[in-house]
Amino acid sequence: MRSAALFAAILAASSTGCFTSRTLNPFSKETDTPDAAAMQPAKAQELPGKPAALLLVTMAEGLENVADRAARRLAVLYDRADEQAKAMHEFQEQLKKKPKDASLLNDMGYSLYNRGQWAEAENYLRRAVSQDKNHKPAWVNLGLALAQQGKDQEALEAFSHAVSTAEAYSNLGFVLAVQGKKPEAIAAYRRALELEPALKIAQAAVQRLEAPSPAVGE
Repeated sequence: MRSAALFAAILAASSTGCFTSRTLNPFSKETDTPDAAAMQPAKAQELPGKPAALLLVTMAEGLENVADRAARRLAVLYDRADEQAKAMHEFQEQLKKKPKDASLLNDMGYSLYNRGQWAEAENYLRRAVSQDKNHKPAWVNLGLALAQQGKDQEALEAFSHAVSTAEAYSNLGFVLAVQGKKPEAIAAYRRALELEPALKIAQAAVQRLEAPSPAVGE
């Protein structure tokens, strides 16, 4: 029930149309049976033959696109709510329809990355950048997944598709710091500062990492 209600709410929020006060009566007065003409959108009734059919197809495609966007949004919401099984189901269903969608592949990869499934994340993120070589978020996420696996040089190369070389070293330093590799992290951040001395995120990271540890009991 929760999934259906959430999907309905997202679908309603995603709609860009508006409602009118007119009520459509699908039954004819004479027979009290479904009136096929009444169940057609008003504009379609006014158009003969082929134009009417094209209009209906266009409307159907529009509704399908809205549903796809809602399903993708639902997957992201499940992911943020830490309901991975549901998120994976929604992502997989969308990928069946659009297996070459770089943004969808990136979302799937990032979800896996956040769960510590770095090799699986790398797979989807590589597919994403193979479909769109200019997809910067996918390149950054791929760099993170590679760095988590100790593939530092590959990670730097991936980062460099989206950010400057200095920022690439800063990103690598971040992952190394998260892994508890303090000396390696400081080295990466210092390399970033050699390339770009004003890079604030690297300055702050080095200052934090090199700060003396508080004495026991303080």
